[in-house]
Amino acid sequence: MSLLFVIKAQKYWLIYSLEHTINLYLRLSKSNDPIVMTKPYYLMPDDENYISKSEIKQEAKDLRIFAEKLVKLSKSQRQKITASDELLDAFKLADKIATKPDALRRHMQFMAKLLRDEALDTLKLEYQRLTTPGQANDAQMQKIERLRDALLKSGDEAINDLLEQAPTLERQRVRQLTRQAKKEVEKEKPGKSYKELFQYIKDGLSS
Repeated sequence: MSLLFVIKAQKYWLIYSLEHTINLYLRLSKSNDPIVMTKPYYLMPDDENYISKSEIKQEAKDLRIFAEKLVKLSKSQRQKITASDELLDAFKLADKIATKPDALRRHMQFMAKLLRDEALDTLKLEYQRLTTPGQANDAQMQKIERLRDALLKSGDEAINDLLEQAPTLERQRVRQLTRQAKKEVEKEKPGKSYKELFQYIKDGLSS
């Protein structure tokens, strides 16, 4: 195989890749769904991590449906879920425009976009607990909350207790999340690390 042939083959492959990328971008840019363009996608269909346009749209739809369910929670129920300040503000606006279908529909798309940055597994678990309360589920949630509270108050002693119950967890990761979550609580703004700590404990107990 000559060097000239290899160079030409690489040239044609680069041209094909560029055309494929441009065509995919043009197809997605025509979508009326603003959430479609926020999802990272992979350019080549033979990539094992490739995400199709239909999968992206389905995920966007699922997030909108979940956003609609969250909005229907009462104000007292919303206070019991782990949500960012942005999502809590979005709840308030949803209440104000509840009688305006078009505005509410657009707002649900915005809330779906916000949900991408939330701890979805935690939110779904909390939503399930609030809407279909059961003794087993409530007991598990309360256990996780107690373990998290203990970590924030007792440090290494609580970490040792947690690792006995969930040996697959990494001590360094638990300590890091606890330290960051404690800072958030001290500022009276439980945020990302506070949620991640809850989810990390939950995953460890279920593994």
